[in-house]
Amino acid sequence: MKIGIIGAGNIGGTLGRLWVQAGHQVRFGVRDPARVLPLLDELGSGASAGSARAAAAYGDVVVYAGPYGAWPDVAGDIASSVPGKTIVDAANPYPPRDGDMAAAIIASGHGAAAYTASLLPGAHVVKAFNTIYWVDLRDKAFAPDTLLAMPMAGDDPAALAMVTELARDAGFDPVVIGGLSQSAALDPDSPIYAKSFTAAQVRAALSLPSALPGDHP
Repeated sequence: MKIGIIGAGNIGGTLGRLWVQAGHQVRFGVRDPARVLPLLDELGSGASAGSARAAAAYGDVVVYAGPYGAWPDVAGDIASSVPGKTIVDAANPYPPRDGDMAAAIIASGHGAAAYTASLLPGAHVVKAFNTIYWVDLRDKAFAPDTLLAMPMAGDDPAALAMVTELARDAGFDPVVIGGLSQSAALDPDSPIYAKSFTAAQVRAALSLPSALPGDHP
């Protein structure tokens, strides 16, 4: 799969490593591609870098792993490249960093991913890769005893299937919690946020049934 990742920090860079190791091709979208040259040297021919717009145009799926407050500007930059594509929102709104927009999103109770979807009409937004602590994303992929869960929410079945595959390829157990209307359960201060849970623990914390549509054995 070709994956565009906007952002190459703790989350974006770590996901890029995991997916290149799984055989995918990654293009990082960053302001200064020269700053990620050490990462590109590490990952070899499986990775490249360019602008956010270039990463969005490149990817079969596009992952946003930057500050949530930058989403409106990023969306304006990539909107023409993403209709029909799967967009993974791995960002979290933090009012101290992201300002009044983040506070309003949290207060609405509708979930940050619903706001993201409003910025990108025609794209298929999936909320994922935002609840796990990045150190555990890096160090606990393919945990030998029980895989850690990767909760996600989205409305489009094909997009969820694609992100489910990517979660498995990164070494985690995908758990679809529902559509974007349920995505507030993945936002900061939810019972599963910043928790490295198994699938069973995620379902227990959110009072979900033992299996949901979109789960795969």
